[in-house]
Amino acid sequence: MASTLTLILTVSRQSQKYEEFLKKLFFYKEKGHQIYIFCLDEGVREIKSLLAASKDFHIFACAYAIQSRNLSAIESVCYGGLGLLADLIVHSDKTESF
Repeated sequence: MASTLTLILTVSRQSQKYEEFLKKLFFYKEKGHQIYIFCLDEGVREIKSLLAASKDFHIFACAYAIQSRNLSAIESVCYGGLGLLADLIVHSDKTESF
């Protein structure tokens, strides 16, 4: 059985950490892990590109970060706050942040 992984994305593609995030994301995807991505801070700017990359990802986003950046909500994304993030972390086998 594949393990569950939560990746926390806090940076946009302009950051060097974004490339590291993508490498880890696709490495774990190829291994068959169930992947949850929680986007907050500047990471919310990358939601559309993540959705375009694969429909297999479960994407969650910080509602406050979306609102404060005047971005539109996307129907297939679940929005919440730190309580949602805490639940993802607690129920994951592994969590990494970028």
